Amino acid sequence: MSITFLLPIVFLSVTHASISGPEEKAAQTGGSVKIECRYDTYFSNYQKYWCKGYYRRNCNVLVQTNGPERKSHDGRIKITADNAKGQLTIQMSQITENDKGWYWCGIERPHLLDSMSPIQLKVHENSREKESTIENSIPKSNSVLSKELEEGVTYAAVMIQPNNHPQDDSAALEKLRTSNSQEAIKPAVAEPPASEPTEYSTVVFKK
Repeated sequence: MSITFLLPIVFLSVTHASISGPEEKAAQTGGSVKIECRYDTYFSNYQKYWCKGYYRRNCNVLVQTNGPERKSHDGRIKITADNAKGQLTIQMSQITENDKGWYWCGIERPHLLDSMSPIQLKVHENSREKESTIENSIPKSNSVLSKELEEGVTYAAVMIQPNNHPQDDSAALEKLRTSNSQEAIKPAVAEPPASEPTEYSTVVFKK
């Protein structure tokens, strides 16, 4: 009599901690951002990469490395893998609005599904750039003066825009007329509409 022993066969699937990183990062236009992803040192000899795309299967690899620092084609993105610590560091500079969106830290695993971790990058307008834009859009005064020196003759054009303090423009024009005791020449111009009084004056200074 023979006895058959059925030994259960167990297939062990050894899994290692997948790569992980922050859920989101924020940056300002014109600035830079640093992103760190952690991975198990088991993947030390594997390629790591930084890609952009909402879906992992369509993620566009921007730069990759198996350790040493690597840069993207435009030089704005740098990636370094510290295999001893299991840390992938990504640095992005000269941030623009087009950089916002979804990215992935990834580890390439041949014949297997890559280990990937999604990160959303939010880009905000730089407050200093915004203030500068607003400041440059506001006229410094109601009198805009332009001067040009050409062959010993200085031309000055004065445009007096409508406002509630006409005496300010009169003072500026009077100062221009009396400067260096030069002769002021005022060409005849058509009268503007009464609702929007605007006056243009040209002064010529000869040496």
